[in-house]
Amino acid sequence: MAVAAQGSGDLRGFESACAAAGADRLLVARLALAQQHRAAGDTALAEAVLRLAVVAAPRSAAALTNHGLLLYESGRPAEAAERHRAALALEPGLAAAWVNLALALRQLGDAAGAAAADQQALRLDPEQAAVHVNAGIALQAQGRLFDAIAAYRYALARDPHLTEGWINLGVALLGSGDVASARAALTQALRCAPRDRRAASNLLLAMQYDPTPAASELRQAAAHAGGLWPAAESLPFPRRRAGRLRIGYLSGDFWQHPVGWLFAPLLAAHDRDAVEVHCFDHRRQPGPPDALAQQMRRDAEHWHEVASLDDPALGQRIRRHAIDVLVDLSGHTEHGRPGVLAQRAAPVQLSWLGWFASTGLAEVDAVVLGDRLAGPGAEAFFTEPLERLPGLHFVYQPPAYLPPFASSLPSQRMGVVSFGSFNNPAKLGDAAVALWSRVLLRVPASRLILKWASFADPAFAEHTRRRFAPHGIGADRLELRPASPHAAMLAEYDEIDIAFDPFPFSGLQTTLEALCMGVPVLTLPWQRPVSRQTLAIVQSLGLPELAVDTPQEFVERAAALAADTERRAIWRSSLRGRLLASPLAQATGLARALEAVYARRVAALQAGEVSA
Repeated sequence: MAVAAQGSGDLRGFESACAAAGADRLLVARLALAQQHRAAGDTALAEAVLRLAVVAAPRSAAALTNHGLLLYESGRPAEAAERHRAALALEPGLAAAWVNLALALRQLGDAAGAAAADQQALRLDPEQAAVHVNAGIALQAQGRLFDAIAAYRYALARDPHLTEGWINLGVALLGSGDVASARAALTQALRCAPRDRRAASNLLLAMQYDPTPAASELRQAAAHAGGLWPAAESLPFPRRRAGRLRIGYLSGDFWQHPVGWLFAPLLAAHDRDAVEVHCFDHRRQPGPPDALAQQMRRDAEHWHEVASLDDPALGQRIRRHAIDVLVDLSGHTEHGRPGVLAQRAAPVQLSWLGWFASTGLAEVDAVVLGDRLAGPGAEAFFTEPLERLPGLHFVYQPPAYLPPFASSLPSQRMGVVSFGSFNNPAKLGDAAVALWSRVLLRVPASRLILKWASFADPAFAEHTRRRFAPHGIGADRLELRPASPHAAMLAEYDEIDIAFDPFPFSGLQTTLEALCMGVPVLTLPWQRPVSRQTLAIVQSLGLPELAVDTPQEFVERAAALAADTERRAIWRSSLRGRLLASPLAQATGLARALEAVYARRVAALQAGEVSA
């Protein structure tokens, strides 16, 4: 009877059937049922079952720590930590509770407490797979990527069905540039838990870096990922009140992040007579807001800290503010909250800026893109309709501390041509390594400067050098630099003659910064919109010669630019002014275009409601 009730989703029938077997059996059954719901991606239902378990068995450490784990996965780490501590007060030797406590403390920013909890778990049960997954998370946070990968593999050798291990391994492998292995790990995570939302979102993200999927495969993966968030019961919205449109921006990236840099100018340019802007910030802050976050808080009419709210609660909060148009800036990225969109928190819901592909969510009414990125046929990549803006859908205004640069070219000062890329190494796939190596061979004595935080890890730096070696590029032709403060990083463009744009995941913020520092960026665009970001930028600047159609043309154009010191000198002195005088830096125009889209969408919805 219990099995039949569980299969049909009859929670009360399941409880009644299990109750006849006695309290101990009922507790075990409830924990097992909650785990099945968790594996299916239904965190809310799993938590409901565990809450019943805790009420029925308040002295069960297993029930308490399992409930805490669900609270952690729902974005409520403080409550989760309380549950785990309560479990440990009852059973100090429960290694699983120490593992779970470490997760919650790490999310709360208590690195020392998390490390201590991990050590306790390791002492109690050194072979528990989850202990080594936690160790991998800690190593990855320290920038020790390959040590983290080893820890995840060690954990999975002990428990090959550990979904969390496969997800973290996939994310780490993606960060190393090994897209194929990352996809394999995340696919295995979905085999272990077919409805795990984290696995599906991370797999969809990894596919954006992979040159092999066709449009139909990317669209199908988006539909699968988006479909894992259950739609809430459709509740009618009250009739819209007269007055300004209420716009809600939903993001976990309102800080010194590429999305933050591109969003801040638009936020400041909104017409306060036309729109009332609400920002819903769902990123858990590890410290006080940085300068850019503080600026955005000043420019927003209403700022809401909502990191502690789960999806249903956040959806209800947005509804209470009577938001007319909810614009999501995170999608399936690390801080994304697709579950809020699935709640249908606003009458009109759009995806813009922070996610570069389809969300796969039926509740997203359109994806907003510039027509330079979303060319003819771009609909093939999306489950949603496209809302095309003329030209670009982003603007860039450099920071006040933008450094000056030398008037002479780096190649003139150093005697060799320096190519460079300051993009995430996850974008540096095998095809890019092979192509950039061809350029280095074509331009004798040239060098390639790569810069990212991961290069502080000697193992990762050596791994990157080994990837170039089979293509004939020795370590002496590569310079791998770790992260530095933003102003110092911008100043390092003064050592770059020509920047390389990765593919199929093109640069955006990195491209804008390179151009603003007088460095031309050479790009090889593909059909998918995310590969056309740099193309859209150089076209807007009237520099079509910086975009090529084939790998061979990329090699030849790079070599020609390396030899053309006169053209590069002109660009060196003019690119910054050219960019700042272009539509790329004019936030007012984009603000008016977006406001027009918002107003038209709301009016169309109201007209449809009236006609109905």
